[in-house]
Amino acid sequence: MAKDLPVIQPGRPHEAEPPIFDKIGIVGLGLIGGSIALKVRELWPASLVIAVDNKDVLETAMRLHAIDVAADDLIVLAEADLVVLAAPVKQNIALLAELDEHVRQPAVVTDTGSTKRDIVSAAASLPPRFTFIGGHPLAGAAHGGLDHARPDLFAGRPWLLTPWARPQGRALRTDATGSDASTDDRSPHERRGRPLSGPEASE
Repeated sequence: MAKDLPVIQPGRPHEAEPPIFDKIGIVGLGLIGGSIALKVRELWPASLVIAVDNKDVLETAMRLHAIDVAADDLIVLAEADLVVLAAPVKQNIALLAELDEHVRQPAVVTDTGSTKRDIVSAAASLPPRFTFIGGHPLAGAAHGGLDHARPDLFAGRPWLLTPWARPQGRALRTDATGSDASTDDRSPHERRGRPLSGPEASE
């Protein structure tokens, strides 16, 4: 496990209004996770963007100035107030079970997976300090991976949000990404929305 990855990018710009979230953790920097990171940097330059992935991906993200803190261990999320699970669906469910151990403060947790039944069920076991909001951005590209991430990926695209039984705390403002946020309270497999296009449709 790498010990020399956490790095803070120097020279962060200031902004007129404070961000909704101060420390945003993103687990998985593919097309979707990487695009979220780039958009956060554009919207809220004062926010700290924390990423968890493997070393090669994190080094690429640092070169792109997409993130501030990099690690291959969830312990780096200790002070995150927003956690975005942007790994493949099954991995997101497994990661959800590890958040209690690593995230030490109240936080909003969301995911970007295309199916919701299992992860919403798993989220019911989260401690009360977490607010889970399932998410499904209907955005994609012809090619996947961090190299093809861009901050305008979600512009004008639907972003479905799945209600949860314990709504509380701060809202998840996915509309800030330029997406068309909407709430879908049907059972996840009753939905007939368009799947993500491109090779990351399973995320």
